[in-house]
Amino acid sequence: MNLKDRVGKLFMIGLPSTSLDDETKRVLDEVRPGSIILFSRNIESKEQVKKYIQDITEYLGYKPLVTIDQEGGIVTRLIEGFCVAPGTMAAAATQNPESAYKMGKILGKEMKAIGVDWDLAPVVDINNNPNNPGIGVRSFSSDKNIVVNFAQRFIDGLEEEGIIACLKHFPGKGRVAVDAHLDMPELNISKEKLMDVEIYPFKNIDSVSWMPSHIYIPCLQDKKEPATVSKSVLTTFVREELEYKGVLIADDLSMGGISNYYTPKEAAELTFRAGMDILSFCHDSEIQISVKKYMEEKIENDEELRNRMEESLERLEKLYEIAKVNNNHPLEEVGTEDNNRVFKEICENSITVYKNEDAVLPLDKVDNVFTVKLTRLVLVEDKKEGVPEISKRISERFDAPLTIFDPKDNDEKIEDIINKAKGKINIVLTENAHLYEGQKKVVEEIAKNSDKMILVALRNPYDVFIEGVKNSICTYGYTKNQQETVLELLEGKINAKGKIPVDWRMA
Repeated sequence: MNLKDRVGKLFMIGLPSTSLDDETKRVLDEVRPGSIILFSRNIESKEQVKKYIQDITEYLGYKPLVTIDQEGGIVTRLIEGFCVAPGTMAAAATQNPESAYKMGKILGKEMKAIGVDWDLAPVVDINNNPNNPGIGVRSFSSDKNIVVNFAQRFIDGLEEEGIIACLKHFPGKGRVAVDAHLDMPELNISKEKLMDVEIYPFKNIDSVSWMPSHIYIPCLQDKKEPATVSKSVLTTFVREELEYKGVLIADDLSMGGISNYYTPKEAAELTFRAGMDILSFCHDSEIQISVKKYMEEKIENDEELRNRMEESLERLEKLYEIAKVNNNHPLEEVGTEDNNRVFKEICENSITVYKNEDAVLPLDKVDNVFTVKLTRLVLVEDKKEGVPEISKRISERFDAPLTIFDPKDNDEKIEDIINKAKGKINIVLTENAHLYEGQKKVVEEIAKNSDKMILVALRNPYDVFIEGVKNSICTYGYTKNQQETVLELLEGKINAKGKIPVDWRMA
């Protein structure tokens, strides 16, 4: 294998299209990547994406590791024609780790059927900060033991289908209040607490790959920089102190947490020198090509980097061996009613009634339905408006008017909502109202002015703790199955069996 191909093995890149067009061929020719990552922009159907992967493999002359973020819930890339799993916190709310195993097993089977090798999941961040903007329901719990137990069973399901798992986001960013997509968070805790809490899942779950994120950890670093470029983190701490032997794959090096401070070339060289095995550039063909050429020149002329390359390539061999597991499934086994039924059952076992002080459930009357416009337009049936389909279904079922509000509505609009709610039985559907003052105020004012109010927290469960809320439901996400389960609960067709797996008092 020549140097160009050897260096290419160190790169994971995203591709621009849904087919092997000229632009895709150009970037594949120049980078010769060891891994590619699929995003929603690359996926139209199960047939299309399987052919796309086959075409890429044939064009390159080798099978790259095909990766994807298929966590379930709000981070789901395979949707149309696939079975969509509830998220990890929903699995934990069932109080049964076998829910996570079933999720991993089905997701693994469907990924293997189309040619995916590596799932960049599960998230093992411990969700110990209610104000965290980027983790929330992507985490299993605020309890480190629940995280370990459920994550391990999720991985068991994946690995039984020959899918590689990846623990993320090292060293754990559930405690921070900044999203690394936008800027660099700081995890300012003692090393003792870091080891006892954040690192606990990484030390207690067997996984062949970890994903370090762009987070500054003062107790481990002398210099304020992302952990992804820190030799004291990736080599001294991970390799020497924790004795981790697996693959380290960088969180996207285009994220604000690193790109705000370094050019793409600087980020690639620094993170590789620090001990990273895979350099991830998920967007922009020009950046991918220029960085690959830069690293090729650097490695050719630097003995230290050549030695680092050999270390990384040796670690990567284990992943290629796992990916060769012949556990393929025909496309007919993707998106089946049986698999969907399993996910629906998990949703039914996870939905949680936190309070029912007014004994309003099941409902026989509703006067108003109020819903927030969702900020994440994935798995929402009305993607153009950002309106959850369940709000329309409830409105139709109970013949109640539907009012849509924005999380940043001003006082004049909120006053109009209050007037509609006065003395009525109202349902309010929220998405992270605890993080948006406007949305939170809507909830508080409707609670004050209603005869009875039922809050449905469609994402993070912390909304049910807002002052004045006496009747509340947690869904932990808004996949189609989770939305349908809300209506079934309101109508009394199912009973709520779930339990909130986070402690809202943690910070």
